[in-house]
Amino acid sequence: MTESSDDIPIVDLSSDPASVASVIRDACVRHGFFYLTNHGVPRSLIDGMHDASRAFFALPESAKRTVLASNDANNRGWTPLGEETLDPATQTRGDTKEGYYIGREIGPSSDEYGKPLRGPNQWPDEAKLGLTESGFREPMMRYHAALTNLCDSLMPSFAEALGLHKDFFEDKFKFPTATLRPLRYSEHKSAPEKGVLGAGAHSDYGVLTVLWTDGINGLEIRKNQLWCPVKPLPDEKNAFICNVGDLCERWTNGVFKSTVHRVVTRAGLAGRGNRRHSCAFFWEPDFDTFVEPLPACVAENPPRRYEPTTYGEYILAKYRATHADFEKR
Repeated sequence: MTESSDDIPIVDLSSDPASVASVIRDACVRHGFFYLTNHGVPRSLIDGMHDASRAFFALPESAKRTVLASNDANNRGWTPLGEETLDPATQTRGDTKEGYYIGREIGPSSDEYGKPLRGPNQWPDEAKLGLTESGFREPMMRYHAALTNLCDSLMPSFAEALGLHKDFFEDKFKFPTATLRPLRYSEHKSAPEKGVLGAGAHSDYGVLTVLWTDGINGLEIRKNQLWCPVKPLPDEKNAFICNVGDLCERWTNGVFKSTVHRVVTRAGLAGRGNRRHSCAFFWEPDFDTFVEPLPACVAENPPRRYEPTTYGEYILAKYRATHADFEKR
């Protein structure tokens, strides 16, 4: 059963900083989702990422298997259809989507090198696989850099939305876990009542997710036990869909909501060769960042609901729970 999600706020980054922080707070307290407009990411970078994504996912499976994430210690590369099961308690098969994990490039000279999920990216051989027309690595890393700058610029507004000094998060995101994940959904029609979904019901792991979609509906959030579609804004808005994740909820002691959401592939796509594409950017802190509920948030929403942890301990447990091959790496 569904209802409208038209009450999702729009954060307009051309507004004054106080207004931006106020709308972010309202959105995150009520349901953790908001649209982001006038964000400064050029359409050309978005289109370049999308072209590269479509070209890669259109390759034969044998070609994509040359860069399997399950063969990479840092979980970089391609994830096949069904590899991820986001709601194992109710799904009868894995998510009907494929993806590609791309992070910051970290080489042997870095102090981060050797930490879990830290290292170089795994890239397809563009010349061998015929990806040279649009490229893959370059447009993906340009988009990654733009989203990194965008999220970094948003953190002072998040701090002010929580009544903190605007620089509160600065030392916690010096070496962020900034992960780009282009996605392509199969044409297989979802059947939620049978446990078949494009992406199973889940909440995101980190602090902030910035999502681009190709305009095809499918994303739904759960509100008051109902599933509510999150409709993309008109194309001319060049908007992102943003949401906070579990780590943000943990940090704020539940003041900011990490809302459960899913992706449902509709019947209209089946048999038309029309695949839904999206690209998520996951913004998470330094691996060793200590996370405990903020005192002001405990006072606002008592009692203290979460135990202290480090981001690294927290995220490794999340990956083990949802990725079938993660323990083998």
